Parts: sequence; C-alpha cells; structure tokens
Amino acid sequence: MPTFVLNTNLPAEKIPKSFLTDTSKLIAKELGKPETYVCVRVNPGQMMTFGGTDDPCGTVELESIGAVGGAKNKQLVPVIGSHVQEALGIPQDRFYIKITDLARTDIGFNGKTFG
Repeated sequence: MPTFVLNTNLPAEKIPKSFLTDTSKLIAKELGKPETYVCVRVNPGQMMTFGGTDDPCGTVELESIGAVGGAKNKQLVPVIGSHVQEALGIPQDRFYIKITDLARTDIGFNGKTFG
C-alpha cells in the first residue's frame, strides 16, 4: 500500500504524465512491493513557499506498511530526491521528504484492514 504524495507549486502543465507511472515503478522497486499496491498522487499548483521564496518547491510524503525506516530511509531519500529533481527540475534543497511506516491495522483496503 505504499502511497507517494507530492505537493508542489509547479503548475500541472509542468508535470509530465510519465512522472506518475515512473514514480509508481520506482517506489515498487525500491520498497520491494507489488506495483499493484502503489498509489502516486501529485497536487500541483499549490500556494507554497520554501525558504522564503516561491521558486519551484514541494513536499514529498511516502507512507508504507513496513519496508521503510532507519537505514532504508537513508537509502530512499537520495533516490527519491534525485528522481524528483531530474523529472521535475525541483532542486533537492527545495523540498522535504517525509517517510512514515504505518501499522497494518491502520490501513483499510477492499473492505478490511491489512492486519
């Protein structure tokens, strides 16, 4: 159930459609989870500043049941940061990446929780 959310002040027309599918594949690969469970959401055009300017910026949130935390996060941050910077041109010093490990009992899907 990994969920990747990017909030950015970039307008929608600056987000390539391939960013969604490319990000989905990347997250599945990096977390070792089936892509069929990966959700990617981009919220473009946000009224947002970072470091006092409205230059391109954003926030990234990655939530997953397991497969994240500790040393894994240290591996994920540069991979996600490079992906966002290369695909969208947002410098890595213009967005935070928040990674959260969720409890199986806190996530519902298809009428039941994962645990």
